Amino acid sequence: MSETSRTIVSAIVEQDGCLLMVRERLPGQPEQWVLPGGVVESGELAHDALVREVYEETGLTVAGPISLACVSQHVVTSDPGWDGTWTVLTFRTERPTGTLGPLDPDELVLEAAWVPLGEAHARLAAHPSRRRREPLIACLTGTAPPGTLWLWPGGPQNPPVVIPAGTAPTMLEQPQQEPDAPMPSR
Repeated sequence: MSETSRTIVSAIVEQDGCLLMVRERLPGQPEQWVLPGGVVESGELAHDALVREVYEETGLTVAGPISLACVSQHVVTSDPGWDGTWTVLTFRTERPTGTLGPLDPDELVLEAAWVPLGEAHARLAAHPSRRRREPLIACLTGTAPPGTLWLWPGGPQNPPVVIPAGTAPTMLEQPQQEPDAPMPSR
């Protein structure tokens, strides 16, 4: 078991019936269409990484996340450079500002585009990784509630453990009980 633990952020940015997507080519892999995002750098918070990654990959500026769309966690083995435990946080954002055009310092992003929602779903459904594909499609189609957690303990060949966001009250929301009143003396 690898001791490496890393976090990836990705952004769901919708505008006028389209989804913001990037076409990327990772070393040794075919081109694929994905949501803008990337690895959270050491010492960086997820919301800052999201803003940075969207800007680098699309040239657009978002104010940050407005809600958590989904979380996926899985372990990668036998893939040098990627081995370890990965947590993918996908956030929804407000409409961006700026001019569309990748500024990717890693030169992995080949194109950024506004893709009509139906075509975007098809492009995401064609992604080779179940661990990236299934949570996003479920989130975008509304078949999983916002904030759902997807765990892949048996690897991508086995079904995921899907945990919907809780609806139970948090500690702050639970009604406070009054302390026991002393019994009146007689």
